[in-house]
Amino acid sequence: MFFLQWHITAKCDQKCTHCYMYGSPFYESETKNELSLSDCKAIIDDFSDTIRDLSRKGCIYFTGGDPLLREDFFEILKYTAKRNLYPIGIAGNSYHLDYDTAMRLKEYGVSMYQISLDGLSDTHDRFRKPGSFKDALRAFEVLNKAGIDSMCMFTLSKQNMDQLIPVIKLAAEIGLAGFDFDRVVPVGSAKNLKDQTIEPLEYKELLLKVNEEYKSLRAKGCKTRFGYKDNLWVLVQDEKGIESSQNPVPGGFGIKRGCLIGYAGLAVLADGKVMACRRLPIIIGKLPQQKIWDIFLESSVLEELRRFDKLEKCSSCDNFEHCKGCRAVAYGYYGSYYSKDPGCWL
Repeated sequence: MFFLQWHITAKCDQKCTHCYMYGSPFYESETKNELSLSDCKAIIDDFSDTIRDLSRKGCIYFTGGDPLLREDFFEILKYTAKRNLYPIGIAGNSYHLDYDTAMRLKEYGVSMYQISLDGLSDTHDRFRKPGSFKDALRAFEVLNKAGIDSMCMFTLSKQNMDQLIPVIKLAAEIGLAGFDFDRVVPVGSAKNLKDQTIEPLEYKELLLKVNEEYKSLRAKGCKTRFGYKDNLWVLVQDEKGIESSQNPVPGGFGIKRGCLIGYAGLAVLADGKVMACRRLPIIIGKLPQQKIWDIFLESSVLEELRRFDKLEKCSSCDNFEHCKGCRAVAYGYYGSYYSKDPGCWL
């Protein structure tokens, strides 16, 4: 599977405290130089040609900002569907998602919509904006009614780690299709949140507790697909018999996938700049001026990131091939994507 995580617009109704878009050196360009509809179609054509030449399946995940705030977004979706690029997923806010809109999204092939919950009501609203928790629950109901997979993502830090399991229980209770979480990356608006990094052994204990909650909910018949996005899950997998068959990671990548940078996809900003990972603030190309495959094949940054033997500490670890930590977290915390993952307890 080869995917694009496409930040189709920088327009957003929120200004979250941990957002990687605000405070980014690329944000002003994204707001002033948003790609035209014709440029977007050219990128979709290029992506279609790329996966054909690679003989690989491909999928596009539209996000932002909030994709629904881009006026021609449905034209972009329509063109994506025309090129038979499925599945199509969206990660956005809840505020503009009503039943009629959800049914239009479904008509154009959207099969998954992700909305964030970063805690229960007071905590979530403090991170995002007042009323956003209640509206997220409303939007999840809309998605379930429309038959679109309702996905929840939780951004984890010291500030809300005590609410991770309560939100997992809530996701199961309201019948979400999928739930996952990942650690906050200290870049963008979160660049001053290094002190919110969870201590390694404390993080290990939290993962073990989460795994027990996952297993308990499954045993009760819960159908929510609980994810294992964080690469550090692999460090406790064999020890605790973690089940990852329901993992909703893009493309169905399993728990032993390791870091996907340089292997499975790219991130595209609203102005066409390309990144190896949206949470790693380094530009590696520009679309549609360049071709996707040329960037993927020839980027010197990607070539370096594929050299995992150069990673500090990771390259000598027994779990090296299946983990590699998070390169974005390492970069945000230490300033180098070769540094160790600050959450690793080995």
